[in-house]
Amino acid sequence: MESSGEPGKIQVTTATYELLKDKYLFETRGAIAVKDKGRMVTYWLLGRKY
Repeated sequence: MESSGEPGKIQVTTATYELLKDKYLFETRGAIAVKDKGRMVTYWLLGRKY
């Protein structure tokens, strides 16, 4: 996932998203190819919910 990220952005997996979705805002990035994992849906962390 590190190689598919973008500078200044935090990319998380679905598992992390599920744990944090009630406290943080996310944007769905969609499915990306991850080395040794295949295609995975990932999310951008946008910030904390208020």
